[in-house]
Amino acid sequence: MMTIPSRSMYETFNSQSKNIGELLGGNERARLIVPKFQRGYSWEKKHVEAFWTDVTGFQKESAVKGGPDKYFLGPIVLLQESKDVIHLLDGQQRLATATVLFSAIRDITRELKIQAAGDFARDVQREMIEKSASTGYSLQMGEMDHLYFSETIQADPPTAKKPAIRSHRNIQKAKLFLTDVIRKQLAGLDPTKALTLLKELYQTVRSDLVMACIPVASERDAFRIFETLNDRGLRLSVPDLLLNYLMRVAKDENERRQIRDFWNEMLEQMGRRDINRFLRHMWVSKYGDLKSKDLFSALKTDIEKNSIQSLEFTRSCSEECESYVQLLDHDEEHLEKVAPYVRALVRQLDVQASLPLLLSSYRLLEPADFEKVVRWLLVFVARYAVVSHLDSSGLETVFFELAKEIRTKMTDPKQAKAVLAHIKDTLKKNAPSDDQIRAAVAELILSNDEAKYMLSRLASRMQTNTKEVKIDEANLEHIFPKNPAKEWKDLETMEPLLWHVGNLTMLGERLNRDAGNKEFSVKRAHYAKNSELEMAQDVAKTYKTWDKDTIADRAKRLAPLVIEVWNFDNPSRV
Repeated sequence: MMTIPSRSMYETFNSQSKNIGELLGGNERARLIVPKFQRGYSWEKKHVEAFWTDVTGFQKESAVKGGPDKYFLGPIVLLQESKDVIHLLDGQQRLATATVLFSAIRDITRELKIQAAGDFARDVQREMIEKSASTGYSLQMGEMDHLYFSETIQADPPTAKKPAIRSHRNIQKAKLFLTDVIRKQLAGLDPTKALTLLKELYQTVRSDLVMACIPVASERDAFRIFETLNDRGLRLSVPDLLLNYLMRVAKDENERRQIRDFWNEMLEQMGRRDINRFLRHMWVSKYGDLKSKDLFSALKTDIEKNSIQSLEFTRSCSEECESYVQLLDHDEEHLEKVAPYVRALVRQLDVQASLPLLLSSYRLLEPADFEKVVRWLLVFVARYAVVSHLDSSGLETVFFELAKEIRTKMTDPKQAKAVLAHIKDTLKKNAPSDDQIRAAVAELILSNDEAKYMLSRLASRMQTNTKEVKIDEANLEHIFPKNPAKEWKDLETMEPLLWHVGNLTMLGERLNRDAGNKEFSVKRAHYAKNSELEMAQDVAKTYKTWDKDTIADRAKRLAPLVIEVWNFDNPSRV
């Protein structure tokens, strides 16, 4: 890279406003090149929609007398290597999206099939997308996206190519979205009028969208700027801020490349899921609750305090992320027989606060011990959150502290037995007692997912040993139905009890449809004659009428089963 005189941070912030035409157009000799280590194109449809809304909204405002003549797209950070190359250290998403928009304008213009349109499409390509046949395109994407972007967006005509990774899919979706919204704007117009509107859109994007270009002397200066912008309220996402920091403190370009590779692995593993949530859960699993400290500051402080090398930290993140995704996906290949219990906890009951504790347990305990912990967690969650509806902050406090203690104590594998005993004792001590459970079941109103989980486990417990029935294939049945037939009485009293545990049973899918909304006498006969499930049979045998008193009585009868199923000393039925 060329040597640029050093400057103070204050001077580094001196910026120059440039429109997109000045950055990508032919008057700028240098090509903008996204460094290899940067992430791929990450804008999803919602971001591209917002970009489009900003552009079209500005067009309308600027057409009004006294309206704005420029629209500010925010800052970008540039590092000039030579007369021919400028490294785009920040701003890739906006300039790539502008390029996608230019390519959509070019392609749609060609469809108009008139000479003037063909000439304009050629000009768009020459002026804003490519520099020259010898130097290539105005914008060169990073290592992961360079070839796909050049072939499907910048090439004229573009080629159809199947996206291979997430960033490619984002590029494809951006092009499809922008092409579609432009076509809708032009629908029904004759070619001449359509060409006029396309030229106006092109001119707006080229000349009226302005960015503040911040020059830096080195990549390290760029990373310092990102952190300073964050401190001044221009908030970057935690993952981007963390990656910028790791790049800044990396020893050399080779280490940066490896950091970028590990980071890309995490992005691919996470897919559409929130990597910020993973980083937070990873931190909590190691150090406990963040309290009032923001995540990036906590991570940065820990790295510096413990003298952790940035490459070592990123490698560790990637390994933790692989385990985290296996938990999120309740991956049967890796979790094996524990997978259904993790699924119940994370997916069905949606207890996200359990993930830090699951992560610590999964990574540090043997599979058999991990299974014990997951079963105990289901017992605790059922008692604490589902049945008793206690404050979620108390659950988080217990889970986060246990996650940290596992990390601390399991440095010595010989401590496994003591750690397990501590986990069980802590959960048991903080869970509601059997007497509290009995009282709570009497008033228990469930959500849909909670009801499916609770009733399926209770139905399994009630089933006799002689009958082989797949409870998980049965459906949840409201005895007093959602849409009651006219024979049902006292609806005002009954409707609030629709999701009461006493009003719910499991029933086969076909039987569920047949039972439908009929009055209880019809349902009762239906349960008794057709259902193989002991739970439905029990309702038919025990009750001749169905009202608020029978619902309360049934809940009372179910309470001992709830205590038996969600039992720390025998959690085999969870």
